[in-house]
Amino acid sequence: MRPYLPAFYFLLCSLAFAQVKIITPTLHSGTVGVRYSATIRTAGGTVPFVWSAKGLPTGLKLTSSANTRTATLSGTPSAASTHHFSISVEGHGRHISTAEYTLTIDQEKEQPTVDLRWEPGAEHIAGYNIYRGTVHGGPYSQINDSLVGSTDYTDTKVAPGKTYYYVTTEVNEQGERSGFSNEVKAEVPAS
Repeated sequence: MRPYLPAFYFLLCSLAFAQVKIITPTLHSGTVGVRYSATIRTAGGTVPFVWSAKGLPTGLKLTSSANTRTATLSGTPSAASTHHFSISVEGHGRHISTAEYTLTIDQEKEQPTVDLRWEPGAEHIAGYNIYRGTVHGGPYSQINDSLVGSTDYTDTKVAPGKTYYYVTTEVNEQGERSGFSNEVKAEVPAS
């Protein structure tokens, strides 16, 4: 006959042999110069856990949470490439789980712009207003916040693959504005 063992003994034994496992299957990509953050999650095991990483992309580090159940990969990547690295977690009882990851860091995408230049019109001009539309002939919306004092302007709020139509008006020293200039078409290349 077997000696009687309390139920909590079996519970303690099962906890002592529980193994930690990393359950985050993949990581989202990042961009050079843009802050990156991804959480690595676990299941099973008994805390505290000890986290480690090998071969992380330059600019990223691994930090465990307060309860050590998760860790965060964060930082600002400094080089574009595809990185292969491993993250490991060791649980109570020296059980280790290791996950292999591939992380793509893309080159920072340049924001497209449209550079506009025009010939000055009347004398004694206080400045110019710039208008943009998405249809030939308008309607147009003013895109500058204050009068533009020169005869050139860079529109930084355009989208890749779109076509825009621009006109300008002159504003004299009394605040009176002229009619629209001739329309200029600008096609922003797709990225």
